Amino acid sequence: MHAKRLDGRWRGQEIGWVFEPGRGDALRALCLRIWGVDGTPDAVTDCVELRIEADYTDIRSAVWIAHDAPVYLVGREIAASLRNGRAARPGRGVKFLSGKPGCKTELHHKVTSIPHGSVFLLKDTPRMAVEHFERALHGHGRCQVLSAA
Repeated sequence: MHAKRLDGRWRGQEIGWVFEPGRGDALRALCLRIWGVDGTPDAVTDCVELRIEADYTDIRSAVWIAHDAPVYLVGREIAASLRNGRAARPGRGVKFLSGKPGCKTELHHKVTSIPHGSVFLLKDTPRMAVEHFERALHGHGRCQVLSAA
């Protein structure tokens, strides 16, 4: 886990992760790499809604397919398989406009996927992270900023 590599200590749900004061720069770099934000309070107060279209043009990496795990994009859960392995649900703040997440079982493993051409809204996305989403979607889809959240 990334936080442990930075000597972080988990202090429970109410407090979260705790780090030594000298780890601020490394922690900000980690937040930028995963979520596209620097971890400051301002980064999460200026939010927008994104419209994202899934595309399978670049088949070298499977952005829209996950094995025994949810589908993530820039640290956001887009979809996850239900425990019964028969269906998948959208992640928090995700609304599918066309297409829907799917789940199938292959050799006792759940495969969660977003079909090619699916369109979904991603609510409460930090404006600071939009460029990170655009880079992550290169060859895998399109991203459009719709409005301030």
